Amino acid sequence: MVIAYSQKLRTIANANAQYPSPYSVASGNVMSDMPWVRFFPSDWLGGTRSLSAAETGIYITLVATMYERSAPISYDHAKLARLCGASNSTFKAALASLIEDGKIIETPEGLWNERVQKEVVYRQEKSEVGSRAAKVKWDRKRNEINETTDAPAMPSLSDRNANQKPELEPEARKKEDSKKEVILSPKAPKPQNGSRLSAEWALPKAWGEWALENVAGSTVETIRSQAEQFRDYWVGKAGAGARKADWEATWRNWMRNAKISPRASPAQTGQPRNIFEASTQLLNELKAAENGTRSDQIDNRPEPPIRYLAASER
Repeated sequence: MVIAYSQKLRTIANANAQYPSPYSVASGNVMSDMPWVRFFPSDWLGGTRSLSAAETGIYITLVATMYERSAPISYDHAKLARLCGASNSTFKAALASLIEDGKIIETPEGLWNERVQKEVVYRQEKSEVGSRAAKVKWDRKRNEINETTDAPAMPSLSDRNANQKPELEPEARKKEDSKKEVILSPKAPKPQNGSRLSAEWALPKAWGEWALENVAGSTVETIRSQAEQFRDYWVGKAGAGARKADWEATWRNWMRNAKISPRASPAQTGQPRNIFEASTQLLNELKAAENGTRSDQIDNRPEPPIRYLAASER
């Protein structure tokens, strides 16, 4: 994925070099070549619903900086923390969470975002279409001027239908058709970040062993219970937040935040420890019912087993 994004970023850099803007960052002006961007409130709210207030603020600041530069952000921890108005520890924790969720991508060029990538490409394509349309328009005007100069007489505009479009030269008509094809071309499918948890997911042995060693109070039973809750939660969750780039890291965070209380042993709860004690307890309760006494007044402990004398003791 990193290689693919590096190739896309090089394509953007080449396009910026071919079509320089008076507001580009390289020119030293305040504004970038993207003074405005498309914003979809439903997408933003759905994508940030699972983030904390600090993570949301840091996320929008980083994305706005990427839009302003039309390029990845060089990773300077202290500088970016000041840019986002957060402490170093808060920024570090928020950035790690955003990278884990796939909202921020680490590339060799710096920090990047998939939506910013799409908007930069969209603006470049729109700019190229506009440039081609303007060229067709000026070529048509130039041809009309040349024809007026060379022809002995030309019909006036009043002789034409006001709504009739002038005929285009073959080359201009071809460019006009290509422009329409670009405008009417369907949108490319939106790439997906990460993956969803399979409904057939089962806890890997290595993940369970990590929880036993690193989560205080955890037992085999509690880990199995947490694994079932983990699977049911993520399988049933909808939206972009249910897609994760690293499910093992998501499991570790789940176990760190889990509230695990160790279960009481059978001796502490007074429950029978095996089938023999359970049978003895049931017989005592039946005897108590026949004699009219309470079951808690009868000694539920099992009778000691019969000991047989060895041959030397007889």
